[in-house]
Amino acid sequence: MTEETENGKESKNISSQIEKNNDSIAEKKTKEISTAISFVEDDELEDAEDEEDESETANKTCDAVEAQIKTLIGTGHMFKAHVIAKKAFQKHPENANLAQAYALVLLKTGALEESKKLVYQILGIVPQKDDATDAMMITVEDLLTCKFLTQGCPEVMANIGHIFKESWKYSHHCRDLEISRELYMASFRKNKTTRTGINAAWLSWLTGDDAMAKQLATEVLKLLPQFGLESSFSDLTNGAEAQLLLGREDDACRFYEEAMKQSANENYISIVTARQQLYFLKEAGFKVPHETLEILAPPTIVVFTGHAIDHPSFQISLFPQEIEEDVKRVITEKLQSINAKIGYSSASCGADIIFIEALQSLGGEINIILPFAISDFIENNVRHAGPRWEKRFERILESAHSVSFSCEDRYLGHDMLYRFSNHVMHGSAVMRGKFLTTEPHLMAVWHSRTDSAPGGPADFIDRWTNISTLHLIDLDEFGETENAVEKIDLSLIQPQKSSLAFDPFISQSPDRIIKSMMFSDLSGYSKLQDEHIPSFLDFLEKLNAAIEKVGVSLESLNTWGDAVFAVAGSAIKIADFGLQYCDIIESLGKKYPEFPFPIKARISLHSGPVFLAQDPFIKKVNFYGGHINRAARLEPVTAVGQVYATQQFIALLYGETNDERNEYIQKGLKYYEKYSTEYVGVVSLAKSFGQQEVYHLRWK
Repeated sequence: MTEETENGKESKNISSQIEKNNDSIAEKKTKEISTAISFVEDDELEDAEDEEDESETANKTCDAVEAQIKTLIGTGHMFKAHVIAKKAFQKHPENANLAQAYALVLLKTGALEESKKLVYQILGIVPQKDDATDAMMITVEDLLTCKFLTQGCPEVMANIGHIFKESWKYSHHCRDLEISRELYMASFRKNKTTRTGINAAWLSWLTGDDAMAKQLATEVLKLLPQFGLESSFSDLTNGAEAQLLLGREDDACRFYEEAMKQSANENYISIVTARQQLYFLKEAGFKVPHETLEILAPPTIVVFTGHAIDHPSFQISLFPQEIEEDVKRVITEKLQSINAKIGYSSASCGADIIFIEALQSLGGEINIILPFAISDFIENNVRHAGPRWEKRFERILESAHSVSFSCEDRYLGHDMLYRFSNHVMHGSAVMRGKFLTTEPHLMAVWHSRTDSAPGGPADFIDRWTNISTLHLIDLDEFGETENAVEKIDLSLIQPQKSSLAFDPFISQSPDRIIKSMMFSDLSGYSKLQDEHIPSFLDFLEKLNAAIEKVGVSLESLNTWGDAVFAVAGSAIKIADFGLQYCDIIESLGKKYPEFPFPIKARISLHSGPVFLAQDPFIKKVNFYGGHINRAARLEPVTAVGQVYATQQFIALLYGETNDERNEYIQKGLKYYEKYSTEYVGVVSLAKSFGQQEVYHLRWK
């Protein structure tokens, strides 16, 4: 049996273990089981996951499946929502509720045109080509004369209105807002709810009808009982928005405060949704009082790092097992003090597992990210503390909301994989924070008398740029310090090689380094005829001249034929180069009408640990490893004219831009977001290289 097959089956077993623990529907609603989802190497695993998804929804009613999809969207678990929505719609294509839920998922994952096509089918309207935008669209007149507006279900009307409102954020076509308003108005006329009323009011304001906006806001307030009586969280927040629209800021704040009193019985999604609405209005030009945003405090996201339980071969103690309860008490107190609800962590014995168990005991959501193959992780990070810790490790994997890998490869004794995993963990938390309109915190259980080692707690702390979101727990405070040395030599707290299972290959393995990389080729190059070659050579010459002017500092840039391979030490550099390269190709391709079709690029971006060594043939330094292959295998399945990036690359990009933003803020400068990302989904890579979570990257 090959190592690759063993890893694939191992990932499959983990996924099965986790699924077995998901007995309650309430848990399944919010869980995204993604064990090894980014690196599936076995077709059997894909089939098994499909069967699990089918069994998960087989016994549910259409209404329950729709609610599950909405909950997954609300928690930011788009992949799981997409899988369930697609299967449910294929099984019940006649169900308008499932159709609109699937359309919303498509919209949220960046498939704007596919989402619109589905919505047009529900409405029963055939779109026409718009001369101004060259897109297939419907008009307000089409909507006002369709049967759906009079015969449709009010709830579905409102949901489709929401889809058109969300679509406007992507398309920026005012027509989408106007159509959304008419759908919400029609829904409100049929079934007067605070939700449909306030949406119709804001859409009226956005489209310039201030009088109607205030009239609808007044009607919304009349639907509420007298202030001070029991009202739901959503009714109170809708009422608060109505007060804002009528210019009553103090009343709006009182409504929000009352709503937060009711929030104990609410999922944090409700608070985030209300907060997102205020940010939406703020971006649209409405003056939103800062006090309202402070009242609607989102859940805190915590990234965690910490020392493991002492290895038996350590010559000095950092984390003895007897201080476990003290550490857990302090972690729990700090989590409670910052209202932590979402955690990202590895799962080593010691601080990691203690953190995970503490957050779970507080009802929090745990996302585990492991740095390399699980068999190596258990051997190097869990087993030395004894069977009790290994059993606890198994339990937290089963109960976690998600389990994934920053790198699917073997450890090979390379501590840099821990640092890479920290980068991915940080970026993933930043991505989640953008969705929840908050910034992640870092909590670290460390030892103040140890120096920084790659991927260790001190290393993570050193790279954290916002000290206001940093929470430190010093292990030195739990032990004897009377005769303590000022600094602890790292060699005293490194596991001895004699106690580790290094085989001859691992001990001879060259070091790995973290790099970001780009692969690109030109669509249609292989179909050019001989008569096109002179023009193509001219095209390449102009392309080369343009690339030299890009001004991005790269560590390596190789070309062969129409292909380009670039490497840099940061995701930002590769993102800038890839997007500029795509723009150059797009612009140059239009200047050669003699080509049988426009020349466009397919560009793939990835980040990961690679080997750096001298090529024995060309006598130059080159890069090697599975992550080079992964980047190369994504390029052929990238949409023509687009830039696709792996989840690892996007996580690093978000982490780097977050650090850059904090540096700007500290200098009193304004930071402008450069990038926009849309979730594409899980894509099958070329040449049977498995599957990969992929994002569409573009300029903002």
